Amino acid sequence: MKRAIYLSILSMLLIAILAGCVQAPMTEAPAATAAPVITTQPPPQELVVYSGRKEAAIKPVTEAFTRATGIKVNLKVGKTSGLANEIIQEKGNPRGDIFIATEAGVNEILAKEEVLEPYVSPKANDILPEYKSGAGYWTGISGRARVIIYNKDLVKEGEAPRSVFELTDPRWKGKAAIAATQERTTLSWVSSLVDLKGEDFTKNYISALVANDIKILPDNSVVWQGVGKKEFALGLTNSPNYHLALKANYSVGVVYPDQGDGKVGVLVNPNTVAIIKGARNKEAAKRFVDFVLGPEAQALLNKEAYEIPLVPGADPGEVRPLKDFQQSRVSQQRLAELADPTLALLAKTSTQW
Repeated sequence: MKRAIYLSILSMLLIAILAGCVQAPMTEAPAATAAPVITTQPPPQELVVYSGRKEAAIKPVTEAFTRATGIKVNLKVGKTSGLANEIIQEKGNPRGDIFIATEAGVNEILAKEEVLEPYVSPKANDILPEYKSGAGYWTGISGRARVIIYNKDLVKEGEAPRSVFELTDPRWKGKAAIAATQERTTLSWVSSLVDLKGEDFTKNYISALVANDIKILPDNSVVWQGVGKKEFALGLTNSPNYHLALKANYSVGVVYPDQGDGKVGVLVNPNTVAIIKGARNKEAAKRFVDFVLGPEAQALLNKEAYEIPLVPGADPGEVRPLKDFQQSRVSQQRLAELADPTLALLAKTSTQW
């Protein structure tokens, strides 16, 4: 009996052991749910352009740039000098990306203040050295020649002065006008005379202009409009203003003065483009510089603003090209160096400057 009970218990243990060796069928673990992929579009780029050029002259270019690239442009327009001061004040925390100036000397000053970023566009290779920075801080995008315009109803074509130095002649007493140095192109022009003719000569010449009752006006637009309206017989101003006067149906003529051997020639003030150091949108800024030197922007500057192309091969349209007149050979760096001494010289001749 005991033997039977023992065998029964042993049999039950063996069955339990064998049962433990049989594996339960495997079941697949539920597949992990993939995390949703979230795609975000980068915010649209926006380029901040500080422009000393008037809105009508530069906005067609910025609009064309936006159409071509999709990059929005926030345009801030003001006087070249005022915007330059803002750029200096914003050093270390720049708000602008691009600076467009009405003359290059101010860029040389900004370069010394270390607020410009060097960039040499491939499209600037063939621009004459005097119209671009040797260190790459700025590039000329178009030019404005310093010319004499005259009203044809007041001055016969053959009697118009052929030199700026003839404006001291008594026959033009009280009949000529010029913009004050609020217009940087006036300051650059006088500085060029200091460089080419000397300080004493220039001081005597400017004093003679003042004694001959030259009218010193707030800006160039008042000059060309005054000549067109017969308020003045002559105006010393920038070449695009001649074309604007024609467009306004004024009867005006133009002289590119001081041509020939030994003469000072015509000063050409380049409108310039530069990248502000620390620009938040540096790559977009480089694209803008390349674009403004390209054919579409060059055509707009010429058509809308009557400016002289500085990029070789650009169509001059109605404008007299660089090759057709003698230019003053003065470096923009030299004009920058002379800016303050020239202002001091002008102050000695009249407070109106």
